[in-house]
Amino acid sequence: MRFPDDVPVLSDGRVTLRAHRAEDVEAVLEQCRDPLSQQYTVVPVPYTRDDAVEFVDSRPTAWESGTDWSFAVESAVGAGPKRFVGSVGIGLQAPGIGEIGFLTSADARGLGLTTTAVRLVVDWAFADQGLQTIIWRTVAGNIASWRVAWHNGFTFEATTRGTLPQRGEALSGWTATLLVTDSREPKTRWLSVPRLSDGRVVLRPVEGKDEKRYLETVHDRESDLWLADVPLSRDSASFRRQVRDAGLAPSLGLAVQWAIADAVTDEYVGGLGMFGFQSLDHLSAEVGYRSHPDARGRGYVSAALRLAVGHAFRPEAAGGYGLHRVSLGAGDGNVGSQVVARACGFTPTGRDRRCYRLSDGRVVDLLRFDLLRFDLLAEEWASRSASRSAPDPSG
Repeated sequence: MRFPDDVPVLSDGRVTLRAHRAEDVEAVLEQCRDPLSQQYTVVPVPYTRDDAVEFVDSRPTAWESGTDWSFAVESAVGAGPKRFVGSVGIGLQAPGIGEIGFLTSADARGLGLTTTAVRLVVDWAFADQGLQTIIWRTVAGNIASWRVAWHNGFTFEATTRGTLPQRGEALSGWTATLLVTDSREPKTRWLSVPRLSDGRVVLRPVEGKDEKRYLETVHDRESDLWLADVPLSRDSASFRRQVRDAGLAPSLGLAVQWAIADAVTDEYVGGLGMFGFQSLDHLSAEVGYRSHPDARGRGYVSAALRLAVGHAFRPEAAGGYGLHRVSLGAGDGNVGSQVVARACGFTPTGRDRRCYRLSDGRVVDLLRFDLLRFDLLAEEWASRSASRSAPDPSG
């Protein structure tokens, strides 16, 4: 293809893709010096003006090779005129297979511009270049990039260890694909992980500052006994990966994890997770929880469980998960967990015999509990009915 003559202009009116120009150099320089750009891409560090010039000057050769189609992205940000806000491109990996990459200027992120740019270039690559498959890859933890791919209908395939080269390192990566036959709607439900509070306790995402108390919790003798085979991070490296990858499971509609924190100090006092959203049970999920040893018996976990269940039962239209049932399991002998379940209104539903292995090697029964949205509605109705039928003290 001749550059720039054969480079198409793609636009939806708000976002325009065009050939790169010499005047893009300063914007490319600013974009590639941004810390997030350097964290998640292979741009040189430090990034110099010569690097930006080399990138722009190499676009004609890339297009003329017929294997690397990159576009400058233009759009207005705020009330300003249209200007360069990033780059998007597809590199040919094999006949019919391309790999997409994109980079967005810091002040243009979160506006949906890159999502539109990706849609435009994907449509063009399938229709005009005959691609059958487009691959998306990024450094693990780059949830913003995954959100763009997710919005465009990509299917998440895998987390791969040590497969992405970046400045002398081999980093873990995320991979997703889009086939020409796929619809462009998101393939999974992206679960929110909101901050919830009752004024005393807070549910919030797990953060790096929680590492010490998190590890104290999972290695506490009592916790270790009952959490034996539960797949939780057990050391610093896996905890940091957990924080890095925290957005992935919610984005796939699989699970959410919260830290339980004191509402005043924000100190980590425990953890709560909800999982099994894609089980065969109708509109159900399972919940699990744990407490830091110095927070036990202080009502933190019960309060956190009530917050989480309230959010889970809230309709999707109101920002909740729209569930009808939440279940939990507690090992036979785990009195503390059972007390929390009963205090929050969960009903014992049965016993799975000899299926739960403890860290000391014993295998015990698992006691099952559940709570229905109907239970809470019925309780609220009964409370209101009792209030309406109570005698008027003024009478």
